[in-house]
Amino acid sequence: MKLANNILLKALGVLLLTAAVLKGWEVMNEPLANNNIFSSRWYHIMIVEFELAMGIWLVSGVLKKAAWLVTLCIFSLFSIITLYKGITGYASCGCFGKVHVNPWITLLAIDLPSVVALMVFRPREISFKSIISLPRAIVTLVIAFLSIPQKRRSLRLLTNEFIRPLPSIPHFAITMFAGILILGVTTPILALNEPAVVTSKYEVLEPEEWVGKELPILEYIDIADTLKKGNWLVLLYHHDCPDCGRAIPEYEQMARDLEGNEDFMQIALIAVPPYGKGPVSENSPCTLGKLNEVKEWFVTTPAVALIKDGKVSNAWEEKAPDFEQIIEVFAKNVH
Repeated sequence: MKLANNILLKALGVLLLTAAVLKGWEVMNEPLANNNIFSSRWYHIMIVEFELAMGIWLVSGVLKKAAWLVTLCIFSLFSIITLYKGITGYASCGCFGKVHVNPWITLLAIDLPSVVALMVFRPREISFKSIISLPRAIVTLVIAFLSIPQKRRSLRLLTNEFIRPLPSIPHFAITMFAGILILGVTTPILALNEPAVVTSKYEVLEPEEWVGKELPILEYIDIADTLKKGNWLVLLYHHDCPDCGRAIPEYEQMARDLEGNEDFMQIALIAVPPYGKGPVSENSPCTLGKLNEVKEWFVTTPAVALIKDGKVSNAWEEKAPDFEQIIEVFAKNVH
């Protein structure tokens, strides 16, 4: 049991180090949407450094019981996240940077098996009774901050069950030194090597900066000539985007409601590569188009632009506006 636990923790440590390296490579070489905290560059750098730190800890073998507990919590959290991504239709779990792995594969082949293995091959000193009483001890420690005796009992449980015996000073010192050195070097490297926004290979699209200009990506859309004339509501979508899956049926219904009033406004759905079977219906009332594959496009979808004769009057990113919002904005632009 002890040998199996050691091998398991080291294997998961190597897995986390691999994931951190792949994510770090992506952060250094590809731009991020940066629309919210979870898509921001600094958030991704923080995740990389956290996985590096955890990987170093697990491989080192320091404080094995505490490492086992933290790893169990982490992979339990990973399981919840990948389950959510699988249910909501994400094409990749995002765990390994540019190496795209289906969330269901990650959940069933890595995350859940890791949780089960950690429960089975736990440190022999830790009983199921200790595991069951752990949440209560943590909650007591957090909420009973005015009760010194309760805090002492909770701390005693956590210390006895998950920290002792303490590692040797040389072993602990070497691990700390290696961790601080690696994190101290990688953090500035990731922070200072920010990729360009536009290159010949890729481009970051920021729709809210398009307002008042001709649609910058018009030349890359296969129905550009059609969009250059009249009033258009253009929605850019990824085939595996959950939010797009909710927005597109609503926009198709808008197009049906507007049938016979094409002079007022038409709706176009533009697929962003990589292409795939998306939420667009077979007999969609919308005009369908594609953003070509001459380069890789980074954009948070759904992205929506209201254009008149090819010029953008309003734009929205990440959240598609509803029909009332669109009509209100359109009316203002007309007047």
